[in-house]
Amino acid sequence: MKEVYFTLPSKRSVPTIRIEYGQVKKNFIVRTFNGGINNKSTSYDSQKEDVFENEDEMLKKVNEIKKELLESRWVLKNRDPIPKYSFLNTGIVNGTISFEFSINLDPVKLDLRKKKITKDFVNNLNKEIKKNIRKEVNK
Repeated sequence: MKEVYFTLPSKRSVPTIRIEYGQVKKNFIVRTFNGGINNKSTSYDSQKEDVFENEDEMLKKVNEIKKELLESRWVLKNRDPIPKYSFLNTGIVNGTISFEFSINLDPVKLDLRKKKITKDFVNNLNKEIKKNIRKEVNK
């Protein structure tokens, strides 16, 4: 599936429309995702899917959407500046849809994170114990 991104400049968050289009089995599909980018993440609230029987109809629809967005002051963006966080990849293998779930974990970073969590837990536990001992002494 090909992807096209449009953004609409704003002060606090950036409204975003992502268009995916391509062939799935014998049908041609256009998916439109509405969402936004804020300081923390990218999120998509709604999805619309149109199914076409031939590629020309699909491409015509994609061009109509692009034209409407560009006329409405939306800005065409490359995929790179807009992150897409997904651990689920889909594809077509031998005519069937396949799903692949993957998580990339760096064992060194994971071990460092475990050590930090353990250290923080022990420090917080020590603080709580000292606090409770002070309360008992002051009674």
